[in-house]
Amino acid sequence: MNEAALRRLRDWMDQRGLERLFVQQPENFAWLTGGDNTVVTLRGVGWLEVSDTLRLHTSRIEAARMAEEETLGLEVLSYPWHAPFDPPGPTDLQHDLTPLRVALSQGEQDRARALGRDLAAALGEAMRFADGGWSEWDLAGALAEELWTRGIQPVVLLVAGEERVFKYRHPLPKNRPLGRLFMGVVCGRRHGLILSATRLRSFGHPEARALGAQVVQVEAAALGASRPGATLGQVAQAVREAYAGIGRAEEFENHHQGGVAGYRPREFLALPGSEVRLEPGMLLAYNPSLPGAKVEDTFLLTPTGLENLTPDPEWPTAEFAGRLRPLVMEG
Repeated sequence: MNEAALRRLRDWMDQRGLERLFVQQPENFAWLTGGDNTVVTLRGVGWLEVSDTLRLHTSRIEAARMAEEETLGLEVLSYPWHAPFDPPGPTDLQHDLTPLRVALSQGEQDRARALGRDLAAALGEAMRFADGGWSEWDLAGALAEELWTRGIQPVVLLVAGEERVFKYRHPLPKNRPLGRLFMGVVCGRRHGLILSATRLRSFGHPEARALGAQVVQVEAAALGASRPGATLGQVAQAVREAYAGIGRAEEFENHHQGGVAGYRPREFLALPGSEVRLEPGMLLAYNPSLPGAKVEDTFLLTPTGLENLTPDPEWPTAEFAGRLRPLVMEG
């Protein structure tokens, strides 16, 4: 149980005169318990009743499993699968708890560091093992295997080979060859936290290196603008200007640029004009992209700067704007 999260939630409830709150959203359930209330990905099958005590409401299908594996020690109230629980009070479907959970406690930060190391290792291992003769399905399967071997649930898994990496920003894997340039993208979930990373590999593609260098310039603008007290709107403006600086101003409109991560792949996007203020303890995952190029890691914002949580010591890197950033792996 995340005691720091429970204290924060109960303080919030006291300020609003709420004696109890029923929590079902998977991101909130995981934030409070460290457990998982999903069967269908990111759809809750149990309600956590938060008052001066904690109780779990779920169906008879899930009661024993959740009591033994997800919410140890909690009282569990079950109901027939054909008569779903109807919460008799306010819920997290009516109240947005996102602002409460985006600044991670020290324990959550430690879990995020461990997840980041494992996620980067899984992504890197699959990408290094692949070759251009594989299909996108083959790489997706290898990525899923590497993630699950480390206890990481892939909630986003994208793969594009040479034919599709220049066309689509969200390339769901298809039975198409990887070819000379391919990309793997993962958002992985463990203990509720979700971190993201992207890697590209080239077998002599003539544009890969130059495109990779351009997106790193855009990312540097986002990272440089990410300081405690800055707004996501300011980050978005820095990114917009960076695209213009590389002569690709139109690309700001062709894909979102990432933002604050946490218990969802993105808790808040870096939208133009956003007043969401950055604070220490937030996870930041930006993903500037061009046709044929993308860069993405997940960073922890600290009082003194940014800590990369998804570095891969086996992946080629180069220093850019004072940070080691992943290159397009050649060969």
